[in-house]
Amino acid sequence: MSRRLSEVGSTAAVGEHRIGDLPDDLLAYLMSFLPSRDSVRTCVLARRWRPLWRSVPALRLEDDPRGDGGPRSKFVDELLRRRHPTPLNLCDICSDYDTFHCEEAFTRIKPWLRYAFSHDVRALRVVAGSLTTNLVLVSSHLKRVELCFMQFKGSVNFTGCRVLDVLEMKGCNILASILCQSVRHLTVKGGCFDDKIRRRISAPNLISLKLAPCQGLTPLLDSMPSLVTASVESFDQQYHYCFDVPCEGCDRQARFPVVLEGLSAATNLELTSDDQLCIFRMDLKWCPMFSKLKCLLLNKWCVADYFTGLVYFLQHSPILETLTLLLDFQTHEKWHVMETYGIYDPKEQSPLLKHLKVVKIIRSSTKEDVIVDRILKILSAHGVPSEQIDIQ
Repeated sequence: MSRRLSEVGSTAAVGEHRIGDLPDDLLAYLMSFLPSRDSVRTCVLARRWRPLWRSVPALRLEDDPRGDGGPRSKFVDELLRRRHPTPLNLCDICSDYDTFHCEEAFTRIKPWLRYAFSHDVRALRVVAGSLTTNLVLVSSHLKRVELCFMQFKGSVNFTGCRVLDVLEMKGCNILASILCQSVRHLTVKGGCFDDKIRRRISAPNLISLKLAPCQGLTPLLDSMPSLVTASVESFDQQYHYCFDVPCEGCDRQARFPVVLEGLSAATNLELTSDDQLCIFRMDLKWCPMFSKLKCLLLNKWCVADYFTGLVYFLQHSPILETLTLLLDFQTHEKWHVMETYGIYDPKEQSPLLKHLKVVKIIRSSTKEDVIVDRILKILSAHGVPSEQIDIQ
């Protein structure tokens, strides 16, 4: 029995020292997953650990208005002053300031951002209810940016970040145009866009795009010839219409496409809106061709006005393979829908969809059966056999 306990104790002792056997650079890397305050605290573990925190290739900083001039504020200042000039893989800043003190919040974190950029930060994450005006970032090392709960006015300009690949904006109020020359993956989720001026997104090298704001005018999308996957949710119904709303940088009085032309190169596309007279329908008059489109998801907007949206995509997506229709009507909409959508009556021969293999029609209830019947007739007119249609 004593021999077994001795063996267990010996094994435990080996385990205790295993992390201490790692080289310094690997220990510093592992410490980069800790909040910076905890990383510094490792200096009390042993003499060898005392200088390691200075070379950790990450900053994970927290700001708290209750810490003004106190221990937390002084800690960050001392950390940045004493830290070795090791390049940063990551800078993660979290501020507890509320939106009523957004300008003060950005003033607080601005020196930290300046420090991160001067140390070649590669990934930046900022969670802060802060306000920035005409944000311009310049870096030849920054590859990923995540901004949460921030407010932007003027412009958000990343054209000076030549290798920036991923930009995510979550819960942000964006009263500005977004300019990002090199970005390939852009996500805007939650928050809102401007509801008075239609702003612009210029990102010519995008491969994937997701726009899912909670409100505001859908931004004007510039050409994106490399686009593969896009998902756009529109909330324009509260602010109708393009001819009533000025679009930034345009003097043509809305005689131009807003969204669909910029998305026309996509292979996979999702377009959803709760508005029967949404910006997508307005864009159809410009006749964009979706020559690369293979997978398409539309919701209830596409069956308004005699199924205009649905029919348009069937006739302008020559290699479409998969079509999903979400008939997500609310209870108060149902009878209005039944009475106004009318019957599709093609005036000319419909093109046959030779590549379309799968159609999914997803209903919120069986009360949409009248609309489903009309959709089936439209699909039949385009050569889609019933066995390829799945109704859920």
